[in-house]
Amino acid sequence: MFYALSINKFYITLIVLLIFSATAYGVESTTQEQVRLQAVADAQRDAQLAVGKTTWQATGCVTGPFGVGIALIYEPRIPTDRLIGKSPEYVEYYGNEFRRETKGLQVFHSATGCAAFSIGFFLWFILG
Repeated sequence: MFYALSINKFYITLIVLLIFSATAYGVESTTQEQVRLQAVADAQRDAQLAVGKTTWQATGCVTGPFGVGIALIYEPRIPTDRLIGKSPEYVEYYGNEFRRETKGLQVFHSATGCAAFSIGFFLWFILG
């Protein structure tokens, strides 16, 4: 009888521990996801403001396909003033997303400038 009672207490204790640990993990996971989502949203917003659309279109127009290569190579500076007081996870997510987003915008605008120049030159060559 005593043996059966101690086994039941063991299982009850084990179940309670599993429930609390699973709940704590779920809260941690949700908080981590919220930090990631906030960092990604902030980085995308800041990247839109940081990339000079006209500058990269002019670069693509003047340098042609080399401008797209320059846009791929150029590493944008992460605005450190926006990271003061943030958690290390936030800084990591923000930095990765900011770099990814700015490179994508730079390449897009540079390619747009290159395409505009190419079309203009082609039309000038055909019509001229």
